[in-house]
Amino acid sequence: AGKVNRVPDLVLTAGGTMTGRVCDHSGKVIEGAKVVLKQNNKEIAQTVTNNEGTYSFKNLKSGIYQVGSGNTDGVFRVWSEKTAPPSAKEHALLVMGENGARGQFGAVDPTLVLLTGGVIAAVVLSAIAVSEINSVKDTVNQIPISP
Repeated sequence: AGKVNRVPDLVLTAGGTMTGRVCDHSGKVIEGAKVVLKQNNKEIAQTVTNNEGTYSFKNLKSGIYQVGSGNTDGVFRVWSEKTAPPSAKEHALLVMGENGARGQFGAVDPTLVLLTGGVIAAVVLSAIAVSEINSVKDTVNQIPISP
């Protein structure tokens, strides 16, 4: 039994726009990365990521697209807003491989795209810290104060 190759579903936003982000294996966004869009192995567009590592391609129709940057290539099934399945995400994420290794790709929610790599860890840590602080405060408040 071979491995099932799942193609991530993406939904196009206004104007048939496909958006995504390019980051390295540690989650750091890559500015100025060339991103190539292909359909049926034929290049149909290319762009460069901005200072937030994001890219977009406009005026697309539903279909299967290949998105590539450096050593990372991903295949995405792209849907219009009206026909997209509920599981379709709004961003195509390309994670570059380390030292020339092949990278990974996937589809993510926009909120997750903003919280890549270390930022997610920082958010999780700060949430834990706040709950620990509150629990310490409760404990301190319960200590009887002697005159």
